[in-house]
Amino acid sequence: MQPQSFEEAVAQKGLQRIALWGKVTGIAMMITGGITGVLGLFNFIVGAIPGAITLFMGYLIYKTATAAAQIRDGGDTRALSDLFHNYGLYLLITFIMFAVGVGITILLLVLFGVAIFSGFMFDGYY
Repeated sequence: MQPQSFEEAVAQKGLQRIALWGKVTGIAMMITGGITGVLGLFNFIVGAIPGAITLFMGYLIYKTATAAAQIRDGGDTRALSDLFHNYGLYLLITFIMFAVGVGITILLLVLFGVAIFSGFMFDGYY
């Protein structure tokens, strides 16, 4: 099937890229998340949470790639809905993890600042 317009050709190329690299990235993230989750269990049960989140995000990327392949092959509107849902959920989780990371960084900077300034106030540690 030949694309009928430049926009359609660009869309087909984009869907092809999402289908291929989404599957590769999703599988790699799921493997990495599984390994991180198992290794995190040895440290503490909370250590498995980042691995579980990475595994789930890899699953979302893989499902997005599968939906892109279905759209590319047949133009299924249900697959388009799945693509948007999975990608939107991936972005939401990414933002939550970014916000938590920024929050932890600010907390650590404040604690570090308090430690430094308390050392100045009390003329060093004894």
